[in-house]
Amino acid sequence: MDARRIPVRRVGDMEGTTCCFDLTDIVRYAQSNERVTGIQRVQVNLLGHLVRTHGGQLIRCVFYHPRRKHMVEVDASALFDGPEFDALAMRQRLRVERGSRWLPTRNSRKRYLARYQGRTLRRALGKVDIWLASLFMPRRLAAMGLARQRVVHDALPLRRIERLPDGVPYVFLSAGVKVEPVVRFAEEHVKRGGEVVHLVYDLLPLVHPEYFTAGMVDDYREWMTELRKLRPRAICISEWTADDLRRTLGDEAAAWDIQAMPMAHELLGFQRNADVQRPSAPDSRLPDKPYVLCVGTLEVRKNGDGLLQAWKRLLDSGRRDMPMLVFAGRRGWLTDAFAALLEDSAPLREHVHIVDSPSDTELAWLYRHCLFTVYPSHYEGWGLPVGESAWFGRYCIASRSSSIPEVCGELIDYVDPADPDDIARRLAHALDHPEHVRTHEAAIRAAPLRRWTDVADDILRLVRAPPRRHAT
Repeated sequence: MDARRIPVRRVGDMEGTTCCFDLTDIVRYAQSNERVTGIQRVQVNLLGHLVRTHGGQLIRCVFYHPRRKHMVEVDASALFDGPEFDALAMRQRLRVERGSRWLPTRNSRKRYLARYQGRTLRRALGKVDIWLASLFMPRRLAAMGLARQRVVHDALPLRRIERLPDGVPYVFLSAGVKVEPVVRFAEEHVKRGGEVVHLVYDLLPLVHPEYFTAGMVDDYREWMTELRKLRPRAICISEWTADDLRRTLGDEAAAWDIQAMPMAHELLGFQRNADVQRPSAPDSRLPDKPYVLCVGTLEVRKNGDGLLQAWKRLLDSGRRDMPMLVFAGRRGWLTDAFAALLEDSAPLREHVHIVDSPSDTELAWLYRHCLFTVYPSHYEGWGLPVGESAWFGRYCIASRSSSIPEVCGELIDYVDPADPDDIARRLAHALDHPEHVRTHEAAIRAAPLRRWTDVADDILRLVRAPPRRHAT
């Protein structure tokens, strides 16, 4: 459909709406990623429950359309109706990407062509190779690790929207408002007396810039500048993050409505303590030996290099029958130290296995069948893998840093993430004393844990409650 023919949604059409959620971040994420992790997983979990449970006039969703270059409104219930997040379906249903019956998806083509970075001619020939294989040589296409995409036919109605009705809270579940038209849309809403509500995950690039690239820190500072202009009602995902926000705002914090609300332990789609069957794929990437599990993006803040140092100490001590150490997560940034440790140590390479970007089913199986989990991150706004480990009844050795102890309290044990010797000692104790692990797991299985429906309902309750404003 031509962008000029998109119907404009009149302000009155949304009257009676309780709140409006912005989808821009998750739509942008779906343009270059097929699976959700971290913050994007939180957004999908929360929005899925809200639109399925309330929907209609109670919950509306808007986003900046990257092809049409304006804000649109959509009924998002069909975007989160499957057992797992489907990025391709989102792109096609929202008309962000045109479906094709014969070409692989744009993302898979980009991943394949990334091997030719800096080689312009070879990259062009690679594109031709993909097209020819897609049209005439399906076996060659499969050998290239590509497949023709499926086409989703049920594109959703999109309505251009110029502004939100007065009195409708505009809610962001993303990590930041980084798209200029969205910022302007929010600013205009505030100028008319509207409320903006922002879920704040952490302030890491400000309090620990050493864990990020310079560009990421600059982006975050820009977001913080825009956030201060909006002065939203801030719902923080932990008490630690709420305190970080207050410290960052200084005297200005008194004029803000800042509340803390804990995240969930649940891995959505799986019953608590469920027995998860091994996925039946013939080329399974899952380990077939006993293993200890570490879940999270492979990036410097998660302290994978510190965990490798601790694991190497155990290997070098002459311990017999050491299990595998499995890292499950997508590859991130600033991982040179991690890569160097693996490269320089043959024993580590033999005992370390990486499951890159696991599916939810793979992740659930890994949680359920590990000996225990370990999460030595230097700093977190919450720490989803600690809670997910508990959801499957698994003991965890976690960092005592930042918000992480808020997730499971006294149910698990803690280490100093900056001390590989401390990590190694706690790992050795868990390996040598399985009864210690079993005692903790019995307490974990009996403890009350939070579901994503609990979090979503709490967010809706906070959004609908009168704001707690202070005099400036």
